[in-house]
Amino acid sequence: MTTPRQDREFREALTGSVPSSEAPLRSPGQASQATPPGAVPTADLSGTLTVLYVCNFADVVGGGEESLLSLVDVLRRTAIRPILVVPGQGEIAAWCLGAGVPVRVLPMPTFKPLPGWQNVRAVRALMSLLASQAVDLVHANGSRAMLYAGVAARRLRVPVIWHVRIADPDPWLDGLLLRLATAVIANSRATAGRFAGRGAADKVQVIFNGVDLERFRPAAPDPSLRGTLGIPPGGPVVTYVGRLEHGKGPDVFLEAAGRVHADDRGIWFLVAGDGPMRPALEARARAAGLPVVFAGRRRDLLPILHLTSVLVVPSRQEAFGRVLIEAMAADVPVVATRVGGIPEVVTDGQTGLLVPPGDPAALSAALLATLRQAETTRARVRAAAAAVRARFSLAEHAERVAALYARLVARRGTHGSRSR
Repeated sequence: MTTPRQDREFREALTGSVPSSEAPLRSPGQASQATPPGAVPTADLSGTLTVLYVCNFADVVGGGEESLLSLVDVLRRTAIRPILVVPGQGEIAAWCLGAGVPVRVLPMPTFKPLPGWQNVRAVRALMSLLASQAVDLVHANGSRAMLYAGVAARRLRVPVIWHVRIADPDPWLDGLLLRLATAVIANSRATAGRFAGRGAADKVQVIFNGVDLERFRPAAPDPSLRGTLGIPPGGPVVTYVGRLEHGKGPDVFLEAAGRVHADDRGIWFLVAGDGPMRPALEARARAAGLPVVFAGRRRDLLPILHLTSVLVVPSRQEAFGRVLIEAMAADVPVVATRVGGIPEVVTDGQTGLLVPPGDPAALSAALLATLRQAETTRARVRAAAAAVRARFSLAEHAERVAALYARLVARRGTHGSRSR
């Protein structure tokens, strides 16, 4: 039971519902297509299971948020009742409203340098929500979300999963969050390696991200999209998708584009993303006279993929690389760097080409080989599509997550014992 004071603090902490004028990330029509036939998880969840998903961000800042929403979109059609908590109004809350998923807005300020009253108030608000909604399990997406969720869930003895999507360790938080977590999901073996030597092998489970195979299917490009983007008809298009920040390597992509352009002036380059490096990259492309279109962040990636001749992921660091499996599912050839979890997704020479990070010469050579060696590229594309169906389907991802939920709830032994 919560006290009247805690209930009052919870109501004050919530900033209210998202205005209906905010557009959802995906329309309800798109959301209804997210579960292909046979994709419903079959884990044994006796009765409805209420799962609270706590998110680091209010907006979809990358593949981690896309992966979480895809998971929720599948599981909400099963015996799982999802509730999302976000730190502010934005795209995730708007998506929830469009999909009919309950959402609460709860500010989660940083704990650094020292916790304060705002942190305590947020933890109490989470505890109030856990109790009032009879939450069976908490799924925290990111480190800050896990810190709040872990403290609140432990006090109420509710199991909590920490979903880790970044391979870089956090010396300040990792040890504490591992102790708070009942279980940890890592999106790749590279990410799981973040916890090597911490004695947490029994808690950490690798579950690869999944792609909706029904949605990301091969299709002919939209003939009007080239004109909309300012790309001339015909000719290959080499595409970068992602945040324009140092770790993603967009500067390496641009330098490789310059080398490719010097060899073949009929090739165009498309950058779908935004970030702090965009102004400098645009200025550099203009100065070099490169045929590069900066399209900004795109909510619907499919038309871009269908237009793309080769997708490039030139990251200096990458825990998984969700856009790779989306491209592979859509029969788009991929070239990426051999870092982090990417070699777990792309097998060099079989399902794509891998090059060293920070090497524009190697990247440009791989791009030209992919564009010019048509038969070899087609063979890799076929192998890549088969690999996605076998290892990276959204159905398999949701099934494995739901099975973990069932194990944790069964271990706790209290599911269904509380009134709802």
